[in-house]
Formats: sequence, structure tokens, C-alpha cells
Amino acid sequence: MKKFLTISILCLSFLSAISQNFTTIEDLGAGWDKKTITGVKDGSILTLTKAFNKVWPTRPTADLLKNPVSNDGEGDYEIIVDSPNGYVSAFELGDDGESFSACVWKRNNGHRLFAFVFQKMHGLSISQIILFYDYDPAKGTLRPEHNELTNFVPSYGTDFHPLTYELPRVGKDIVVKEYFMNWYSSIEHIYKWDGMNHHFADVKIEKFDQMRKLYTDDNDEFEDSDFTKYTLYDFDEDGNPELWLSSQNEEYQAIYSIVQGEIQMLSSTYFKTNFVFYSSGAIGAAGGCGTGCFATQCVVLSDSKITRKCDEFQMYNFEKDKIENSYTIDGQDVSKKDGKQMFKSLGQAIEIKPDFRKLK
Repeated sequence: MKKFLTISILCLSFLSAISQNFTTIEDLGAGWDKKTITGVKDGSILTLTKAFNKVWPTRPTADLLKNPVSNDGEGDYEIIVDSPNGYVSAFELGDDGESFSACVWKRNNGHRLFAFVFQKMHGLSISQIILFYDYDPAKGTLRPEHNELTNFVPSYGTDFHPLTYELPRVGKDIVVKEYFMNWYSSIEHIYKWDGMNHHFADVKIEKFDQMRKLYTDDNDEFEDSDFTKYTLYDFDEDGNPELWLSSQNEEYQAIYSIVQGEIQMLSSTYFKTNFVFYSSGAIGAAGGCGTGCFATQCVVLSDSKITRKCDEFQMYNFEKDKIENSYTIDGQDVSKKDGKQMFKSLGQAIEIKPDFRKLK
């Protein structure tokens, strides 16, 4: 019995030691750019992947290199080995798996650019890191280098908003995808290849055309306005950000909520109106509504959905030479007392200065 226990403990210790030899995503983040890889024989995708794995061994990479053949999704991994196109990947099936992909591009100066993406699943969330190396055929080295992609900053925090780097098996461009779980949709950042490096070129927001139509339907006389930048802001602090689109001159803007694939335009402005924000998270638009008229139209949010609407109209009475206020709540006329109380419940007006990002 003692002998059996001793053997079992030794086996467990041995397996534990093996698992500890593999590189974690934290290890890569802390040290990949501090080590130049030497002794690289050629610039083929499998040779570069082997050289990388000798210095930074990962479980999916090691498993692929044992038998570098595409397997059509059979076994623990879905393995792709496409040497002619300079692409390999091994995606582990399951909610707690590790995966990798690697790609190589021919550079204009005779060198090659090697990219390696490592991914770790954590249930519904994903951790990823992307690494780049310059392969010098004369020296036989892979030298770490940073670029626009290694310095990529997400549009919003990545908690429950997975960030993935998609290397190309076909073509040369890299796509960084931010998927928003509560939206059921994504924002794609496209980086195009120029012969030496990848550079930011465009952003694609899923269902953007639908959003643009909602704005045009509500502001049909301003259909020529063009949204060229965006930001994400969580107005009601529910963890699910709202999408804020703007024209270049910021005269035309719209704020949308996206919940389970459903898009709703919360508020919009044009060159005669402006957004008004409140400490409660309510969003309003204020501006002229005709001769002697000024209106403020607000929406109250909860869980990214509109729960109340309230409007205030200030009309100048030319006969009495004074301003008269009127109010509506959820489309119904209410007394001045109830209207003022509703607007008071919105809290103080606050200033929000958005940090817009370019759409293209």
C-alpha cells in the first residue's frame, strides 16, 4: 500500500512538473519582448513556430508540433496547418481551454514578420495576447517588436467583453474583435498590411446601417450628416455600455442602447440642439423647437433600457411677455408641480467630455 501511494505521489509530482513547464499567458505578457530567439533555420511557418515554442512552450503549440497536420476538428483540438499560406492554429474545445494561432508575412526588406496569438478561456471570458517578431534570415533570429496592434487599447473594459485577435489564413490583414456579451454583437478593428507592418484602417460596428437609419428616420432633413467617430459610455452604470456616435464636427450625434441584439436610439442631436446629462444617468437633448420655444427631452435608463421619458417646454408668451413652462411624462401632460419634481429627480446636470475614437 505504501509503495502504491509513493508511486502515485511521484506520478502526480511528475505530471505537475510537466504542466508547470508550459508558459502561461501571464509569463508571456511579462517577458516575451525581452528575449531574442536565435538559431532559427528558415522563415517557414512551422520552423518559426518550433523556434518560438522552444523558448516559450505552450500546451496547444506543443501538441500541434507533435503531428503538424490539419485534423478537421477531431480530438481535443481543431488543428489547422496551412504552410503555403503561412498559417497554423490549434483551438482547444471546451470552456477552459488554451489555444494559439500563428502567421507569417514576407516583408519588403527580405525579412519576415511572425505573429503569435495565445488564448486562454475562462468560462464566458477570454484572455488573449498578441506577439510580433522580426525574422532576420541572415542572422537566423526572431527579434521581438512592438507595433500598433501590441499597443491596442480596447474601446471599453474587457470584463465579460472578450477581445480576440484574428490572424489571417487568407489575405494579409488582422482583425481585432471586441464582442459585447449583452449586445450580442461586436466592434471590429481592421489593421491593414503595408508590406512591413500593420496599421489601423477601419472600424466596423455590427448593425451600423440600422443605427444610421434610426437617426435618419428621426432627423430626415439631416440625412447627409456622417458619423465618423464613436465612444462607449455606461450612463446607467449597469456594466453594459451605450454606444455614442458623432459626426466629425460633433454637430450631429446619437446615443444608442444595445440589449440582446435589439438597438434603440436613446437620444440624438443636430446643429441646433445639445445633449444634457444628469447625475442619475439620465440623458437629454435640449434646443429650440420653434419661434419662442425651447425644449428639453429626457430619457431615464435602467439596465440599458428606457424606463421613463420626460419633456419640458418653455414657451414665450408674447401677449403676456413671459415664459410659460409645460411638462409631459411618458407622453402624457402633467402639472407643473409633477413635471418639476420629475426633472428634479434626474439630479444635477453634469458635463461629460467623451474620448471619441475614429471609425475610419
